[in-house]
Amino acid sequence: MNFQYLEYDTYQFNWADQFRMLISLTGANKNLQLEALKYDIVPTVDTDQDSPYHKIFYSKYSILEPMYTSFIKRVIYPLFNEPLLYQRIPTFRIHAPGSLGVGEFHRDRDYSHSSEEVNIFLPFTNAFGSNTIWVETREGDGDYIPLNTPYGGFWIWNGSNLEHGNKINNSGKTRISIDFRILPKRFYDESNTKQSITNKTKMVIGEYWSEYIN
Repeated sequence: MNFQYLEYDTYQFNWADQFRMLISLTGANKNLQLEALKYDIVPTVDTDQDSPYHKIFYSKYSILEPMYTSFIKRVIYPLFNEPLLYQRIPTFRIHAPGSLGVGEFHRDRDYSHSSEEVNIFLPFTNAFGSNTIWVETREGDGDYIPLNTPYGGFWIWNGSNLEHGNKINNSGKTRISIDFRILPKRFYDESNTKQSITNKTKMVIGEYWSEYIN
């Protein structure tokens, strides 16, 4: 399976409101429009996790964690129905006008990830056109398509093996999102000593991975 688009209940999982609350803890207007958030850098592969909004997300992540683990249990696990590992802390992305969300096109397997992983792309805003992820439809084809996603939708897709990245955002709207990875436990290799490029954690249970068994 390379792509599957699904939807969820935004009343039960109100990601946008929760992220506004995180930002409001810094003194910002809690009613701010997420699509209007901006910053002044075009990130590289070394700096695409360095915006002020990344610092807010990761420093206040414990507030979002109960919703995240509930999302894994109620939405993601039923799609697999087998013991799973899930990324312990999701990766935060912001893709502002005139900028990028990630520094380069890549396949996740090039950065310590297993080719058996499954990616989840979950925007907190509408993601479309030049402000969303662009992905090749089959490995090696290079025929990039946008993962257009209204708020309330998400994609399950093969980010380990399909090349993907961002275009310069000329939509006039900022995209806020998280992405995270799922690994069926049967593919887990506890001897793996590689580290995540994003947060330098080892790709083992208790560091990069958490375990979910129903």
